Amino acid sequence: MKQAKWLVASLLILGVLSYLWGRAPSKLSIDSPTQGALTEVELPADCEVKGEGCLVSIDELGEFRITMPETVIPLERFAFEVKPQDEAARSVGEVRVDFEMVDMDMGVNAYRLERLADDTFRQDIILPVCTTSRTDWIANLTIRSTEGGFLVRLPFHVDRSRP
Repeated sequence: MKQAKWLVASLLILGVLSYLWGRAPSKLSIDSPTQGALTEVELPADCEVKGEGCLVSIDELGEFRITMPETVIPLERFAFEVKPQDEAARSVGEVRVDFEMVDMDMGVNAYRLERLADDTFRQDIILPVCTTSRTDWIANLTIRSTEGGFLVRLPFHVDRSRP
């Protein structure tokens, strides 16, 4: 009887550990939503985040260049970068991005961007494939700073065929 209890307990622990291991430990800490109110930032009319990127101005903080590669393919890793311009980096504490497709459940695609030595915030991203062949995404960028929280919604399209 004692052995059966140990076997059941061991299997239960292995099951929990397997689940956590499969969830990608680096992502476990960033699925939690950010706290506090966010001020939505209006995008410039000519904002195209892919390629050279888009320069977004936040009155209280300054300007930020937001970039991703010209070609973004589902299930392939790509870099998402936010580069504060001039003195804007001083007051920025945290930068996160959450990818969504309007009226479509694509699961949790949330990432915390890492601050690099040059004050660029960067993270490698992998987006899922939409089974209905949609390619329209929105990158919801959250910037937390000493001046408050700001939300930038960046629409873009993924590339379904290889270049």
